[in-house]
Amino acid sequence: MLTAPAKLTLTLRITGLLDRGMHALDAEMVTLDFHDRLTVTPLPPGTPAEESEVRFEGTDDVIDPENNLVTQALTLAGRPARVSVTKAIPAGAGLGGGSADAAAILRWAGYTDHAEAAFRLGADVAFCLRGGRAHVTGFGEKLEHLPFKDLMVTLVTPPVRCATGDVFKAWDRLGGPQGPGVNDL
Repeated sequence: MLTAPAKLTLTLRITGLLDRGMHALDAEMVTLDFHDRLTVTPLPPGTPAEESEVRFEGTDDVIDPENNLVTQALTLAGRPARVSVTKAIPAGAGLGGGSADAAAILRWAGYTDHAEAAFRLGADVAFCLRGGRAHVTGFGEKLEHLPFKDLMVTLVTPPVRCATGDVFKAWDRLGGPQGPGVNDL
């Protein structure tokens, strides 16, 4: 049984655009104390990656078992498996649920290339691989460990799902506004 802790982005500035339309970030992220659970059954060596199976439980959101971050992480790590994901992290709430699940798979597979994980799977995946508290820059691949800080937060997740890609596209359409506080989104 693997755990995939949620993450919270405390601050987020978008500092520019990088290659392939990726956004340069300057953020502080922390690991939260609730998580998804993953049960992994490895498939025999030599099994093609496309024979991996991923099932999601505990969510009403439709998650494509053929095109999700867990399946992509299995492919990136080259470790085919059957995976059952029990969701506690709400989808589309900005808490890195899919990224946390992908990072759990990468840790299980012994995959440690944070930069490649961020580039191929998304900025939050590199942070979720490491966890804790960090200053995150670049497209998510640059992580500077920060000391533990005891925080109490109240999370309110309205029943509205926001896909990360759509949020960044909307930010781009608005001309890249910067907020007066510590968050541009």
